[in-house]
Amino acid sequence: MSEAPPISGLVELKSLQKRVLSQIESLPSLSTVVGEFLQLSRREYFTAMDFEKILVKDQALVARLLKVANSSFFGCPRPIETVHEAIVLIGMDNMKNIVYAVSSSGLLRKQMKCYMYPDKGYWLHSMAVALSAREIADAAKSDVVGPEEAFVAGLMHDIGKLILDEFLDHEPGPRIVSLAEEKEATGFNHIELGSKIMERWNISDSIHSALRYHHDFMVEGEPHHGGAIISIADRLCNTWCVGTNRMMNLGADVEYEDHAQALDALSIKEDKFKAIQMKLRKKLVSIEDFYSGDE
Repeated sequence: MSEAPPISGLVELKSLQKRVLSQIESLPSLSTVVGEFLQLSRREYFTAMDFEKILVKDQALVARLLKVANSSFFGCPRPIETVHEAIVLIGMDNMKNIVYAVSSSGLLRKQMKCYMYPDKGYWLHSMAVALSAREIADAAKSDVVGPEEAFVAGLMHDIGKLILDEFLDHEPGPRIVSLAEEKEATGFNHIELGSKIMERWNISDSIHSALRYHHDFMVEGEPHHGGAIISIADRLCNTWCVGTNRMMNLGADVEYEDHAQALDALSIKEDKFKAIQMKLRKKLVSIEDFYSGDE
């Protein structure tokens, strides 16, 4: 029988956890536009005009959208001067990607001290997982989590690391930090702390639970669809070294068998999984260039 920890140790741990949780208040929250976009995406019918009405409420987002639309990336021969023209040129998905990227830039631009995310790696990895989660959710056609909710869950899946990075031992430098190391250092791992952040922000349960179960998507013997989607997206981006290495390796093979349990739960067959990978490779190859101007 193991000995109970001393009272002094429990008091110290509780004090530490309180300090960790207090840091949630200092995190910049997502733009309200993100919540409105998610609500609109859940509707059975919507148009680009509906998104425009929301977007024009935030001039920073409008400015960024127009900047991207007028960049060499899209190569339009004439100046793009309105939100409507920009959306027509770059497309709905790219428009939403920009909104999410700019809305979360205050969170995701942090340079990590302990976690293995060189340069803009944390931001790149978060955006890549978000894009991947959207594609997987779209293919899965799940009633539990839609593509846009999966995108936001992917964007926020490692948000707990933002706070934990300040409490971990900085001496070893950037490294792969295990859940056990996080727990030992602070009493929380990044999933538990991320869940606390989602609760504080009143994030919808579909997003919250996808984040909570992305490391273990089996819940009481049943697969959690949202968790499975983020799990696959995260593992894909880790395999391809998106954000975790200065050079991506999009040519790395990702076998269906490595994700069979999650893919089967989402009713995604092997040929569909291969198609998803091909589509994602095309998107991820230019992700850094496409978003680098939103600083």
